[in-house]
Amino acid sequence: MVQICVLIKAEKVSVFEVIKQLEKMPGMIDAFATFGRFDVVAFFSVEKLEDVRPLIKNVGGLVGVLKTETLVEI
Repeated sequence: MVQICVLIKAEKVSVFEVIKQLEKMPGMIDAFATFGRFDVVAFFSVEKLEDVRPLIKNVGGLVGVLKTETLVEI
């Protein structure tokens, strides 16, 4: 298993809508709103490293998501 932390910059009016969308995604562990450079922090778990890219592509395509930065467990 590979653990992933995704930092998300979202449209201000969409922060909690983004969290609702994240909660429906496979492998989602937790997501919450934050103050600071990023608006949402989301934690995921995937089977293998090759599963990270499609997951991040899906997160980046969610309505209200402006930018993401991904941290992958090594």
